[in-house]
Amino acid sequence: MKLKDVIISEANGEYVAVNIGGEFNGMLKLNDTAAFIAETLQEERSFDEVVAKLREEYEIDEETAVKSVESVVEKLRQVGFIEE
Repeated sequence: MKLKDVIISEANGEYVAVNIGGEFNGMLKLNDTAAFIAETLQEERSFDEVVAKLREEYEIDEETAVKSVESVVEKLRQVGFIEE
């Protein structure tokens, strides 16, 4: 999976993801963890690869990382930002 034509932007400590390809699908506000996951998905990655990168970056346990990635990926899918 990977992000479609989406840019991640940070201003004043707040992150947003914006679809810049094709039709405007909107903007999604992201927290730090969600922004990290979205940035990781700028390149093609498997779910397990994203979990591993999140665990490495934040030094968290597997269960927490899996739940975080599932939640963020689901939100990105809902707004059409993910290509499978």
